[in-house]
Parts: sequence; structure tokens; C-alpha cells
Amino acid sequence: MTTPEERQKDWEQREAELQARERELRLRELETEIYREHKAADAELAPTEPPLSQTRKHRERGGLRSMRHKIVKVTKFIGFVVVGIAVLRVGLLLGIWLTYLILAGIVAAIGYSIFLKDDK
Repeated sequence: MTTPEERQKDWEQREAELQARERELRLRELETEIYREHKAADAELAPTEPPLSQTRKHRERGGLRSMRHKIVKVTKFIGFVVVGIAVLRVGLLLGIWLTYLILAGIVAAIGYSIFLKDDK
């Protein structure tokens, strides 16, 4: 059996626990409210998302149209290769002839200095 004093003490203890829970609950509610206000303020300051364009699914081209497109690409590539080879050949030929002229000039200068230059 419990005495009235023990009941009163138990009653006060339960009441204190209930008040503590109520305080904790109110604190959580206040924290949530502050967090929401802070988040709303950040959202106003943050830059908005850029507008996105509508996307479409890729469609395969028709057979004849696709074939023509491939032929044009291959022709461009072959043309580029042929022009590149031609430029290299012309460059090599010009380089070879320029080298021959420089060598001939050097030999002529050496021959002049050896044979034709007056000794004083």
C-alpha cells in the first residue's frame, strides 16, 4: 500500500516528466520552424535553375538518306587525304630543290674563295 505522501510524490514526478516532454516537443517545433524560415530565406537568395529545353528522342534516318550522308563524309575524307599528300609532295620537292640550290651556292662560294680570290 502506498501512502498519500508517496502518491503525491509520484504524481509530482509524473507531472515534471510530462512538463519536460512538453518543453522538448515545443523546442523541436521551434527548431523546425526556424529551419524552415532559414531554408525559405536561402531559397530566395539562391539563383534559380536555368530553363531546360525540351528534348526529343533520336530517330534513325532513312536508308537512302543515310547512305548519301555516309558517301559525302567518305568523299570529304578522301579529298582531305589526297590534298594532304599533294601538299606533302610539293613541299618535299620544293624543299629538295631549295636544298640543292643552297648546296650549289655553298660549293660555288668555297670554289670562288679557293680559286678565284686574289691573294694579297
